[in-house]
Amino acid sequence: MPRGLPKTPIFTYKGRAIKSPRRNFEAACNRAGIQDFVFHDFRHTAINNWRLQGHDYFRIMAASGHKTMSVFKRYNTVSREELKLLVSVGEKP
Repeated sequence: MPRGLPKTPIFTYKGRAIKSPRRNFEAACNRAGIQDFVFHDFRHTAINNWRLQGHDYFRIMAASGHKTMSVFKRYNTVSREELKLLVSVGEKP
């Protein structure tokens, strides 16, 4: 074990170390009735939320660990609601 890291597990469930976070996440989703959602979806959500809050792409890329714009673009998605708002801005009521 690398120096400086605790020898006791950080994440536990019922007193035992969680060795497979992905499996535990999937089990929690199943218990909650959540379908078609994977742990990695949190990354997409965080990136889109940061963008909607007005943060610039370069800061978001630094926070998310993306080194290139092409990889960043895979995670940065624009919703239909955002597109409707963009188109409706120029319309007169």
